[in-house]
Amino acid sequence: MRSTRVEANGLTFECLVEGDGDRLALCLHGFPDDAGSMAPLQERLADAGFTAVAPYMRGYAPTDPAPDGVYTASELGRDAVALAERLCAEHDLTEPVLVGHDWGAVASYVASVSSPETFERMVTLAVPPRFDALLRAHPGQFVRSWYMWFFQLPDVPERALRWNDYALVEFLWGVWSPTWQHPPERFEAVRETFDTDETLENALEYYRQISGGLFERAVTDRTPAVDDEPHIEVPTLVLHGDEDSCMAPALFEDIGGVFAAGTPHRVVRVAGAGHFLHQERPDVVGEEVVEFLTA
Repeated sequence: MRSTRVEANGLTFECLVEGDGDRLALCLHGFPDDAGSMAPLQERLADAGFTAVAPYMRGYAPTDPAPDGVYTASELGRDAVALAERLCAEHDLTEPVLVGHDWGAVASYVASVSSPETFERMVTLAVPPRFDALLRAHPGQFVRSWYMWFFQLPDVPERALRWNDYALVEFLWGVWSPTWQHPPERFEAVRETFDTDETLENALEYYRQISGGLFERAVTDRTPAVDDEPHIEVPTLVLHGDEDSCMAPALFEDIGGVFAAGTPHRVVRVAGAGHFLHQERPDVVGEEVVEFLTA
C-alpha cells in the first residue's frame, strides 16, 4: 500500500493506493471509519487489474477540511467525480468504477446521479439508495438510526465519542456488526484519525448537514416519491449484511424503482456479516465486487 495526494474539487485529498492496473477503482469509506477500512477490497481489486484508490474523505485528516465548512452529500458526490477525473487524467487510467461504504455509498449514489457518464459501474455497501424515502415505509429504522438524531446536538456528540478513548466508536462497531472481532490495530488507526486536527468535528458535520432535514421529510408528506427523483443509470451492485443492526436488511428488499429502466442492478445479502461487511467477510464480498466490476 502506498499513499499519494490528489488535488480535486478545491481540496487536497490524501489517498491510499493499491495496485498499478490500467483501470481506476475509487473506494470511499464511511463512518466511524477511515480510508484504511477499504484495504481488503483494494487488495482484491488490485489483483483484478485495477489501481484501487481510497481517499480520506473531505475533513478526515490528512485530507483537507472543507474551506467553506460544507459537508453535504451533494459536495461528497462532487468530490467523487472530481477525484475520478483527476486520477484518470494524471495517471492515464480508464474505465473508472466506484465503490462506497456507508457515507461512501451515499456519496456514490449522488455522484452516479449527478454525473452518470463518469463511472462505468458502481458497488455500494451497507446503505440503500434513497434512504430518506425508505424511512416512511420502515419506521423501525428510526430506532436503529438513533445516533443520527443524537449527532444533531451541539458539542455533546463530540464529548461522548471522545469519552474513555473513543469507547462509543467501539460500541457502535459492536452493535452494528455483532459477530465481528475487529482487529485492535484497525480500531487504533480510526481512533488516531479522529484524534487528528478536527476530523471528528468535521465527520459529525456530515450528519448535521443532511440536506433538507432527513427526518422531518420522512415523517411528513414532503419526502419526494422515488419516481419524482432522478434515477440511477450506472450499473450497480448493492451489498448488505444479514446481521446489520445499523441498516435493517428489509430496507434493501425493494429498491429497484430507483434505477432507470434497463439499468443492470443486483442486491446481494451477505450471510454472517453486519454493517462492516467488507472487513468482516473480505473473501465473500471481494469475490462479489470483483466479479461484478469485471463482468
